[in-house]
Amino acid sequence: MKALTWKPILQNLCEANGELKALHCRLHYLEFGDVPDDYDNSHKEWLEAREKTHAFTENSLFVSLDHAYHHLNWAWNIRRSLEERVWKCVDKDFKHWSKFPKTKEFTDLWLPKDVMKGCGKKTRHGKVSITPVRVYILTAQRKLDILCRLVAKEITGNVSQGSSQADLNTDDSIQTLTEKEFARRMHRIFEQLNMAWNSRKDKTFVINFHAFQRRRCFSPMFMPGILVK
Repeated sequence: MKALTWKPILQNLCEANGELKALHCRLHYLEFGDVPDDYDNSHKEWLEAREKTHAFTENSLFVSLDHAYHHLNWAWNIRRSLEERVWKCVDKDFKHWSKFPKTKEFTDLWLPKDVMKGCGKKTRHGKVSITPVRVYILTAQRKLDILCRLVAKEITGNVSQGSSQADLNTDDSIQTLTEKEFARRMHRIFEQLNMAWNSRKDKTFVINFHAFQRRRCFSPMFMPGILVK
């Protein structure tokens, strides 16, 4: 099988990872009044000033998730494209790689009929239930962080600094990141992001996976569909 285009894949995964990490930091501050341990006080001061002028709403969550989904979508859709073509990125390719494919394999997560319906066309100013959203975003970000390290390993042949092989293989042991394994890990990340969006109004934070799955899934313009051919 042809090797995947790992370098641009990693670039987009890292962009999405950065967005989710920043989103989690803001949610952590809103819930606990402080920032995670890997942030300093200057970031806390910046968040304090930001919250005074820009309150966190459903629309804030939507914008952050939309940006994350956009880069995750690209990371998957460019996987078999030539690296030179990806870096060049003409308008036709941009539209193609940003498109949400209609695939039956992931209908348990994505509902294509709801793309941009009810969450993208209207600006939402409602309050968000911080705790469940933060938990799901953190879970997605951690899974994405591991995936970034695995992809980096495919490029360099080495485990990222500060990570052991055991850290990367938390749920199973893999020697090579195949397309099938890549898809499986992407699926888990999207699953958590869907849960984050669907739990935004959950006041009790009673985790019920099947109930969340039956609700309308988060479907921004750039939300990906995954198909292993």
